[in-house]
Amino acid sequence: MKNYMHCALAILLGVTLFGVKAAAEPSEALKMAMLVEDAFSEVVDNSKDAVVTILNKQYRRAPQMMGDMPPELFMFPQFRGYRRQMPRNDDKRLITGGGSGVIIDEKGYIVTNNHVIKDYDFLEVKLADGTVYDTQKDKDAITVVGVDEESDLAVLQIGDGKKKFHALTFADSSKLRIGQWAIAIGAPFDLEHSVTIGHISQKERQNMHMSAFDDYIQTDASINPGNSGGPLLNIKGEIIGINQFIVTGGMSRGNVGLGFSISSNLVKQIVNDLIQNGEVNRPFLGISMQEMTDELREQFGVDYGVIVSEALPDTAAEKAGVKAGDVIQKVGGKKVNSPHEMLLAVTAFKIGDKIHLDAKRGDKDISFDIVAGKRDTNALYSKRATRGTEEENIKFDKLGLELMEKDGRVFVEEILPDGAVATANSKNENGIAEGDFIIEVNRLPIRNVDDVVAAMKASHNNTVVFLIERKPRGTQPRRFFVAIPIKD
Repeated sequence: MKNYMHCALAILLGVTLFGVKAAAEPSEALKMAMLVEDAFSEVVDNSKDAVVTILNKQYRRAPQMMGDMPPELFMFPQFRGYRRQMPRNDDKRLITGGGSGVIIDEKGYIVTNNHVIKDYDFLEVKLADGTVYDTQKDKDAITVVGVDEESDLAVLQIGDGKKKFHALTFADSSKLRIGQWAIAIGAPFDLEHSVTIGHISQKERQNMHMSAFDDYIQTDASINPGNSGGPLLNIKGEIIGINQFIVTGGMSRGNVGLGFSISSNLVKQIVNDLIQNGEVNRPFLGISMQEMTDELREQFGVDYGVIVSEALPDTAAEKAGVKAGDVIQKVGGKKVNSPHEMLLAVTAFKIGDKIHLDAKRGDKDISFDIVAGKRDTNALYSKRATRGTEEENIKFDKLGLELMEKDGRVFVEEILPDGAVATANSKNENGIAEGDFIIEVNRLPIRNVDDVVAAMKASHNNTVVFLIERKPRGTQPRRFFVAIPIKD
């Protein structure tokens, strides 16, 4: 019996000591991966208290609801709040929409998208700890400090200014590198404090046609409806952008890896203005400008820059001597390659600042020092004559233009389908249209059709450069250059 017990004990010890292997020591690669994992968790732990959920409550007439949908679909978050189709009536109901925001100052200042709070009747801000500020219950619970529709940003403030809130700081978005980590926190489809991780896919995305002033960070961190206004963070937990919109495929409302956030440097600049002044006071030079095409680069003899199509009357630019046809290449020492880049470069200054411009006028290098004024957002935005020699007539005919004179000005009456203008129009975004006024041809002023014919002698490489003025109905006229190649 004793031997049997000894054997049993030996077997038990054998299983304990040899049958079950001790956990293996993690490899160096796994240790590194665990450190990265810990870093993400640390960012979220340190940041989540500064991320808020925002509800926009509006009284609206009962909308036409969705009908003939399988009942199972109403279990999904994106369909919460929808009801079966019912007769529409004029009774107003309190409808809510959601978004996100982030606290950027311990005094309770919150930045979000303007579209998150637009047209609100009541606002509600919910913190990570469950604290709710609701203007439906207390009209002074939330203050709308200021909004800027042109950048789609808004600043709110919660609290009495005495309580200190956990806040996040802005990173310098100009130093971001493509491929770096990007972390989004927000409330997609009302799922509060959801965290998604991705990368910076691209930076300095512009001309996305979502805002007048745009400078976007593109990310594949999943952003969905409800993330709007929330922060995009770097691995240090600093704000690198404010999430604004996504590009989706087909009928999808969800993320396909194309999210866009307003860059932190632009956000910081606008937010500071909103907090200090309640509005954004953008500097204004008084320059109408246009993109440089390959044809215009050749005609103006420059590699880069922005063409001045007009120095507006009685503005700082006109008084400083800026003229149509000048090519601005630097603003405050910074190169500019497009009107949008120039716009952003100018808005980095304040009203009253002296802004130094480097430009080309013909073969000469010139410069201007212009004191920036205040931008007024409300102000934005017949016979066929005789011709010259037979050779000039042939060249003029190749343009394919029928011109008319009226009140000392020349305008385009008709564009012939086989002419050089029609061909150029089909290839370029900026083209000549019927009704346009011709201000200059090859940098020479135009008062009549004879002036047009004479000015064509100054064409370079068989290309005619027009300065066009167009006045769409109900808007201010704008001027732009068009280069029209003419075949030999």
